[in-house]
Amino acid sequence: MQEHQTSPPTSLLEQAPETYRGFKLDPFQQEAMASLAAGRSTLVVAPTGTGKTLVADYLIERTYRQGRRVVYTAPIKALSNQKFKEFKRLLGPESVGILTGDVVINPDAPVAIMTTEVFRNLLHLEARRLEGVAWVVFDEIHYIDDPERGSVWEESLLFLPPEVQFLGLSATIPNADELADWLEAVQGRKVHVVVSRERAVPLEHHLYEPTLGVTSRPRLERHARRLEAKGGLWPRGRRIEGYGRRLHYPPVDPLALLGEVGEDRLPALYFFFSRRLTEAYARELAASRDYLPAEAKEEVRRVVAEVLAPYPPGAAARAEQLLALWERGVAFHHAGLLPAVKDAVEELFERRLLRVLFCTETFAVGVNFPCRTVLFGTLRKYDGVEYRPLTNREYFQMAGRAGRRGIDERGYVYAAVDLNEIRIDELPSLEEADVEPLRSQFVLSYNTVLNLLSRFTPDEAREVIRRNFAAFQARASRARLEREIGVLERRLAELSGDGRSVKALRKTRRALARLRDELAVHPGPEQFAQAFDRRRRVLADLDYLRDGGALLTSRGELARHIHVQELLVTELLADGFLRRLDPAQLLALAVAVDYEPRRAEYLPRGIPFPMEPVMRAARAIGETELRHLGYATVRFGPHLSRAVVAWAHGEGLDQCLSLTAVDEGDFVFAIRRGIDLLRQVRTAAAGDPFLDATIGEAIRAADRDEVAIVL
Repeated sequence: MQEHQTSPPTSLLEQAPETYRGFKLDPFQQEAMASLAAGRSTLVVAPTGTGKTLVADYLIERTYRQGRRVVYTAPIKALSNQKFKEFKRLLGPESVGILTGDVVINPDAPVAIMTTEVFRNLLHLEARRLEGVAWVVFDEIHYIDDPERGSVWEESLLFLPPEVQFLGLSATIPNADELADWLEAVQGRKVHVVVSRERAVPLEHHLYEPTLGVTSRPRLERHARRLEAKGGLWPRGRRIEGYGRRLHYPPVDPLALLGEVGEDRLPALYFFFSRRLTEAYARELAASRDYLPAEAKEEVRRVVAEVLAPYPPGAAARAEQLLALWERGVAFHHAGLLPAVKDAVEELFERRLLRVLFCTETFAVGVNFPCRTVLFGTLRKYDGVEYRPLTNREYFQMAGRAGRRGIDERGYVYAAVDLNEIRIDELPSLEEADVEPLRSQFVLSYNTVLNLLSRFTPDEAREVIRRNFAAFQARASRARLEREIGVLERRLAELSGDGRSVKALRKTRRALARLRDELAVHPGPEQFAQAFDRRRRVLADLDYLRDGGALLTSRGELARHIHVQELLVTELLADGFLRRLDPAQLLALAVAVDYEPRRAEYLPRGIPFPMEPVMRAARAIGETELRHLGYATVRFGPHLSRAVVAWAHGEGLDQCLSLTAVDEGDFVFAIRRGIDLLRQVRTAAAGDPFLDATIGEAIRAADRDEVAIVL
């Protein structure tokens, strides 16, 4: 791995601006802006909340003023929407466009805001739409490590045209040089790395345990060891109402922790990993505390009215139901809320009218909402598979919101520790230097395979696949193992000739055997070429490829335009099933594709479209996948179908929600995903006027009232 410069060259700093938008710039911001002004692709790595976004804003505005095109990509639609509104205000509505799959406004504008998924899809399918783009911003580039969506970032960087420069923004990662080395390898040009480890406002970390109160880690460790030795404070365990299990230690009362913090350290973000808990604790706190004087309550009402003005009456009415809570300086925020409610909460927090905001981790992604104090109600989360401790990166992604630049001398972080649910050795280290390195999560989709084969021969496509970040890391890791084995082999030869140190000889032999075993099972770059070939066999068997898996059939051409469950959707499209559905049924089916129900959900009686064709297609795909891959990937959940049909028929949100067990924000999000998929089907089936008309009716019926996006 080559060394990247960690201190800026003098020539760069001479070009660096001292201020931007009225802000005095930190050295890392100056260095990054100077690098961009010099036309260099740049990777900026700095702690959460230190002002990386200002670097992106500088690049976007500078590129626009030069008369060139720039693309900004973000991991979530909410962040894309926020940046669209921000740049529309700055540059004018005719200069800024947005593409998020379910929303397309002014797509050929000089400043294009989009999700990273949409950018990746444009690279594969409509590269001409990116003609003239000089720069691409990849905000939150550390999402390359996301198990669900990391491949999208890798493909976007892998297929970035050689004439396009990029800016990558990341929270703290220790292997920024490794990421830059890979980017240089795939793009054939230098990448300037800017790393800042300094926070503008330093953090002060505390732990809280009910019997100790606010404490330090060493003291808590000593306390936990003593209690563990005697089986806890209650050795036989106590049953406590509402917990349903035996507890050996006193459980945490999150509001007691808040009482320890004190009002002088507010405003605070209070993180939980349960929507229900954010709501329950916000209401419990507001029932006993009122943080706002009369004039601030009036300001809350004025701000809420201003935010809700563009929204339809139904959405505004739901937000106003929470006004009494907000007027006491307390709120909650999670993904299950309507966009109007989230917008109101975010605006109130930004205006410093909320003193305590209970929230889930989605509040920590992208948009900058600093506060004086961050609290954690727990240090464990459910990740969709299991309950596990937070990683150091997750902890600092949230903790980094503490400390407001120019306002606070330091930020405060308090984490509740319930010894019934977490061991001391599972706690985050509280040291930002211990944040985990990025690891590639690259997984080949059928869509990627088809799009590669539409442009390359199988051999060329395999070569492209071998260049991904996972393969790069695998090669580097294998080379490291081989070097270590070589060192031990030389050491073993020296010891064998020496004949004196039997103990050292045995130790070296054991270490060498362990490394050789590790090397024998070490994944190599070929695993991705093999995965590519296995998926080609699935596609060939299902008639998506011909000529030995080298050329696309008509089914393959359809599927390369679909990015969600592409095989299932293509089967239903190709056999004419989608043409047999009315607009409401078509919308319900689109929402069901790839839908993963939450634990409380159930299948409705009387699914409003024929299920047998869907199940038949799913079985055929699954059997083929099992034969070639050993597992099946089809996911289809018609849990919301009755509610979606009711929505398409014009029913109100309350009536639709009575037919489901989901939060209103989830229902809105599901319909917007359905709209996105219908747009993909429309593109794939271009030339079918009947289906195009049905899709148009379905989208118009869906995209109304609370579901409509206000930008």
